[in-house]
Amino acid sequence: MVPPVPPPQAAQPTYQQPQYQQPQYQQPAQYQQPMPPPGAYQQQPYAAPAAAPYPAAYAPAPAYAAKTRSGLFWTGALIVLVAGIMILVSTWMAWISTPFGSGTGWQLTEGVEGAEWFFAYNDGYPIFTGLCSLLLGGLIALIAVLMLIFRSKGLGGVAILFSIFALGMAITNLTTILRTEGISVGIGLYIFLIFSFLGLIGGGLSTSG
Repeated sequence: MVPPVPPPQAAQPTYQQPQYQQPQYQQPAQYQQPMPPPGAYQQQPYAAPAAAPYPAAYAPAPAYAAKTRSGLFWTGALIVLVAGIMILVSTWMAWISTPFGSGTGWQLTEGVEGAEWFFAYNDGYPIFTGLCSLLLGGLIALIAVLMLIFRSKGLGGVAILFSIFALGMAITNLTTILRTEGISVGIGLYIFLIFSFLGLIGGGLSTSG
């Protein structure tokens, strides 16, 4: 017996995967914009934003404030001038009064133990002579004149300094005379004291004006 011959196998078709091509999308005509040529864009200068207006709290001072400061300066300078003149005048007025008469600041060195030009002792207590009030009064008045001429409030500080010296001398003389028996304080020393204090106030006004 002849064995059966197997039928020939059919050739299997080879499968080839198709190459995938990415579709190209074309932008519609209404959205197409031409590319600008090189150098078309130029750097624009930077413009600072407009400054915001000042709030009411930081608004410039009104005109009357400047007038007030100017008035303070002139008032203080005039007070310093008057104070210097009156300190000068007080030198020839009575600083002490005794049963035998009165003595001016210029005559204070006469009969005082250990008297010198500017400084002396009365029963061991210090006392300044009229030469000190003469020099300080002249300097204070001169500073006031310079303040009025140059309109410099910086000189007000110098007026304050000399007024402090004058006030200290007047207080020292006042306490010395009050401690001494048999003499009393004259009107000239009170004027020296009061206008030294006013010179201090005038210097402060002119400095703040």
